[in-house]
Amino acid sequence: MKRLIAALTGLWVCAAQAAAPQQAYDSARDGIMARSGSESFRVAATYSLTKQGQQIGTVTEIFKQDDGRYQLESVTAATGIYALFIKGKRRFVSTGEVVAHGLRPRHFEDRRDAEPSKTVRADFDWEKMRLSSSFDGKTETAPLEPGAQDRLSMLYQFMFAPPEQGNIRLFMTTGKKLNPYLYKLAGEEKITTPAGQFQALHLVKQRAPDEDGTEIWLAKKRHYFPVRIVVEEHNGGKLEQNLTSLTFEGEL
Repeated sequence: MKRLIAALTGLWVCAAQAAAPQQAYDSARDGIMARSGSESFRVAATYSLTKQGQQIGTVTEIFKQDDGRYQLESVTAATGIYALFIKGKRRFVSTGEVVAHGLRPRHFEDRRDAEPSKTVRADFDWEKMRLSSSFDGKTETAPLEPGAQDRLSMLYQFMFAPPEQGNIRLFMTTGKKLNPYLYKLAGEEKITTPAGQFQALHLVKQRAPDEDGTEIWLAKKRHYFPVRIVVEEHNGGKLEQNLTSLTFEGEL
């Protein structure tokens, strides 16, 4: 289950490339440039998690945007027999601002109910362009790349910066490290999930032979929201995250 969560949350590292790096840099230095003023917007979504076709968990997410700021929480829980071995839930929290190029995170947390000592935190200082990460009882700092996202805000950046043709590259932090990732737009297709049928853009992670492969589908008429994720493990395993429900409130 730990491997599943890490693999799925790690795939969102490509979203904000639709905004040019210089645009992200300028808005970071010039202050908040709210995308939609004081309008409120809310998203509620749930997913099923399966491995080799067998359900092993669920994901519940809430995104709230109001007055140029956002708050996002994702909760993953094991189900069935897996709940006997995976105690508690895993929570990801991201907060920050909504600017001209989309989401600009300020704070990120990765918390495990059963293991609070393993909490990971990251703080984004856009004024000084520094990222501070706290984990394993220590704090590290690193240069903050323009347009960088955390592993949760990446999930929702697609709504603000839909992918374009060609390769999509961006820096993303897990709360520990800030790394670049590259995806390719593979086309458009119709897919079906428990939440319904969607016309979706298909993204494929560019990878080395010994790395896991990741594919993601974004619903074009649902604000480019991610409706399916497939992770092909290099050892032959297959993990899937499929949308089971989705609601929007307000205007994006």
